[in-house]
Amino acid sequence: MLDNIPAGLGWVLVGIGAIVFVLVVRRFRTQAHRLQERSRELEHLSTELIRVNKMKSEFLANVSHELRTPLNAIVGFVDLLREGVYGELTPKQAGPVERIEASASHLRHLVDQILDLAKIAAGRLEVHSEPIDLRPFILDVASEVEPLVSEKSLYLSLALSSGLPRVRTDPTHLRQIVLNLLGNAVKYTHKGTISVRTRIIPASDTSIPATVKSVQDASLTTARPWVAILVSDTGIGIGKNDQVRIFEEFEQINAGPRGDSMNRGTGLGLPISRRLARLLGGDVTVESELGKGSTFTVWLPGEAA
Repeated sequence: MLDNIPAGLGWVLVGIGAIVFVLVVRRFRTQAHRLQERSRELEHLSTELIRVNKMKSEFLANVSHELRTPLNAIVGFVDLLREGVYGELTPKQAGPVERIEASASHLRHLVDQILDLAKIAAGRLEVHSEPIDLRPFILDVASEVEPLVSEKSLYLSLALSSGLPRVRTDPTHLRQIVLNLLGNAVKYTHKGTISVRTRIIPASDTSIPATVKSVQDASLTTARPWVAILVSDTGIGIGKNDQVRIFEEFEQINAGPRGDSMNRGTGLGLPISRRLARLLGGDVTVESELGKGSTFTVWLPGEAA
C-alpha cells in the first residue's frame, strides 16, 4: 500500500511522525520532571510536618513539666491549710479550701496526662521493666478505687487466679493503665458490678484479636502466651461505631456539658492507656454493647514456656 504513496507525501508523513514522536517524548519528560519536583515537594513537606509535630510534642512536654512545680506548691500549701499549720480553719473557710484542693488536684491530673502523651509522642517516656506478681499487684491497684466504688454503691468483684505467672513489665505504667480502666468503669456505671479477671491465653488461641497478634515480635522463635487482665462493667456501654474513636486523643462519648470539666474529663485516659500498653509490648482492646456494659482487656506478653 505504501508503494502507491508518492515519494514526497511519504517523506511528509515520516516528518510528521517524527515530530509527533518528539512531542510525545518531550511531554513524557516534562511530566516526569514535574513528578520528580512534586515528589521532592511532598518529601520536604513530610519532613517539615514531622519536625513541627516533634516541636509540638517537645513544647507540650516542657510546658507541662514547668506547670507541675507551681501546681505541686498549690496542693502542698492547701494540705498545710487543712492540717491547721497556719491556724484552724473556720467552717466558712473549710469549704473554699476543699474546692481549691479539688480543682488543683484535677488540674495536676490533666497536666500529668498531657505530659505523658507528649513524652510518648516524642519518644521520651522511659520503660523500666521488672518481674512482678500480678495477683497482689492487681489487688493493690483495685484497693485504690474501692472508695469510688463504695461511693456509687457498686460492687467490686475480683477473680484472680492464684497460678498466674510473673510478668516482666513496667509496674508504674501498668498501674496507670489499670487505674484508668477501673476509673472509667466506675464513671460510666451507675448500678451493678465492676469486675477484674485474669486469664492466660496461648498464642495460638483464635480468640486473640488480630491487632494484638500483630504486636507479637516476629523475631521470636517461640510464640509467647498472653496474660490478659479484663476490666468489665455493667455500665452504659459503647456503640460499635465509637469503639475505635474512644482510643483517639481528646475524643469522648457522651462527654456532658463543657462547663462540668471535672466530671467531663479530657478524653486522654484510654489513648494513653493503649499507647502505654503498646510500649510494654501489649495492647488494650474493648468489647462492648450499648446498654450492656463494656469489657476492656489489657494484653501483656507472657514468658515463653
